[in-house]
Amino acid sequence: MEQTGNTNQTEGASVQAQILCEADDGFKNWMSAYSGSLVFATCRSGKLCFLGWDGQMVTLLMRQMNLPTGIEVLNGQILVSSRYEISLFADAPLLAYEYDPKKPREYDACYLPRASWHIGDLGAGDIFTSRDEILFVNTRFSCISRPSFKYHFETIWKPNFITEIVPEDRCHLSGATSVNGRLAYVTAFSSSNENFGWRKNPYDGGILMDARTNEILLDGLRMPRSPRWYKECLWFLNSGAGELCVMNPETRETKTVCHLPGLTHGLTFYGNHAIVGLSRIRKPENFDKISIRKLNNTTYCGVCIVNILTGRTDGMFVFEQGCDEITDLALLPGVHRAMILTPDRPDCFDALTTEKYSWWIRPE
Repeated sequence: MEQTGNTNQTEGASVQAQILCEADDGFKNWMSAYSGSLVFATCRSGKLCFLGWDGQMVTLLMRQMNLPTGIEVLNGQILVSSRYEISLFADAPLLAYEYDPKKPREYDACYLPRASWHIGDLGAGDIFTSRDEILFVNTRFSCISRPSFKYHFETIWKPNFITEIVPEDRCHLSGATSVNGRLAYVTAFSSSNENFGWRKNPYDGGILMDARTNEILLDGLRMPRSPRWYKECLWFLNSGAGELCVMNPETRETKTVCHLPGLTHGLTFYGNHAIVGLSRIRKPENFDKISIRKLNNTTYCGVCIVNILTGRTDGMFVFEQGCDEITDLALLPGVHRAMILTPDRPDCFDALTTEKYSWWIRPE
């Protein structure tokens, strides 16, 4: 496992927050065959992370960000929801090749900040597009919202059991996805309509809803998250049970594909593999309340590669130190090693791009 600079720290990590991580052979083989990279968010440790492949080993790049939670990859662009804002980054591939003059062509993508919406402290989660609009899960107000040029957000949809759009986190809306460009499915920890009502039964009162009909399709779930539409089926994570699940939307027949050693959060697909984010259980007293099976009281933080045909784990990337939680992830197909320049970095403002040309404005 190569970390930036071949040290025990990744680029952007401080000495006080040392990062130790490892990719097993299965994960390396998958990265090599995939021919792309992976971006994921670590909320509590405040990092946006890129796992790449340099042709021989897995590489890790980390950038500081204020509680990143949701990620959406569009054509050459990355959307990130964080504590107070939604940020849009766009790739400038010509600049990537010359980012490090001492190591030309080390990177093949360079994401630069292009726009930012200041949404306030909403507990924003999943971010996605519907009918060419940017939408996000607004947990504090129990609704699906879009960023606005006039307000902190505009409400697009709410569960029919929520009677008011107020900052009371009534049901702990936890995930959403679109189908054919239209908002389709959402998850929540509860169907409560009371102020923080989901906290009365946080571990097994979860629901999966069809946002088009306002119908609750499944209930009694354990902290469900990350609904995703793939291969004409609805997939979701039963996070509190460490499960990857799939539902036939016509019959509502639901299967558990596999049990994983951590709280599951963040889901995407490539071919016959599901890529699943894992988080540790931080408080030992919660083990009796969160029914993760076959773990011998051990949970992990990292990324799992699951064969959806067999339910087997074909590879794992694990943080041994420095990170306990992954909140979302996405694939960057065709990008082997990505660089991202956030506004807090001085070199972010050395880059200039137009429709046809790109420049580094540097003293040399």
